[in-house]
Amino acid sequence: MNLICSLPFLLACGVAKAFTTLPSLASAQLRSRSANSLNNELINCSALPTLPPPCSRDMRLAAAPLEVIDPSYNLALGSLALGAVFGVSGSPLKSRLSAFLAGIPLTLFGLFLAFQTTTLRFTLDDENFSLLRSSGESTGENVVVGGENVWAYDKFVNYDLFPSRSFPILVYFKEIQTPEEFWNVGPGEQANSKEAIAKGAVPGQVHFFPAIANTEDLIKGFEEHGCAKIE
Repeated sequence: MNLICSLPFLLACGVAKAFTTLPSLASAQLRSRSANSLNNELINCSALPTLPPPCSRDMRLAAAPLEVIDPSYNLALGSLALGAVFGVSGSPLKSRLSAFLAGIPLTLFGLFLAFQTTTLRFTLDDENFSLLRSSGESTGENVVVGGENVWAYDKFVNYDLFPSRSFPILVYFKEIQTPEEFWNVGPGEQANSKEAIAKGAVPGQVHFFPAIANTEDLIKGFEEHGCAKIE
């Protein structure tokens, strides 16, 4: 009687064992069809057109045409020449006082300008005017107001050369990209004064750079990119 009662349990165990050790023909066919279906899907996927990888901001900037303004050593050489006039032995202007007050400072300033001319570059791309290292790397944050030395053309409100375009010593421009809280820092206090605004000046952040690049090419670049200028 116990044997008869346990018979269904033994049969169930045997069937279960058979299914786990000896797969049926139907299961094998199902797995075969699944494998074939997966292969077909992989083939179909491989035939689909691949999308290009997303374009990062750095890649777009690298792809944009970049005009590097040629350096100019005119300002450095002029400063060194003046230093020599006031400091070189035999010069009619040479004296202890002139050498100390003019000769040495002008010579040191000329060497500083030569270093700046060698290591820095003015650049123009489709959207921005930038000050970069000669290697193409960023110059870091602006020492006066912070932020990168990169300015959008459509943020310019004025630009010029001082004392004149024919005798450039300083490159000047004013922009509104810098946060307004910094506009009156340094020379901006006078450039944004009520008197200056009354005479036609436009409020903004003032920048001055020594003319260490080909200023004619630089001004032409400003003109071509539509930088605002007060005449």
